[in-house]
Amino acid sequence: LGVVYKSQAVQNVLLSLHSEQIASKWVTGPVIRTPAFRELVQASPHDRIVSLVMIGHADESKRLHPHRRRRALHGDVLVDL
Repeated sequence: LGVVYKSQAVQNVLLSLHSEQIASKWVTGPVIRTPAFRELVQASPHDRIVSLVMIGHADESKRLHPHRRRRALHGDVLVDL
């Protein structure tokens, strides 16, 4: 698979997790290239790791942005409820 298809596949996994109210984070970078990580996931020398997806339950007390009120759409102008 090409890089674009792999990215789309990972994004679909993240969207699926979100739809089930499961928190997730897509990680790339140095951590996935370390020998310790490769040993942890039992990757063989010819395996290519493209990302790490962390999953769990969100801590609602640490939410960065409070929920916004939904706005009604009237024509093409948003109006506060």
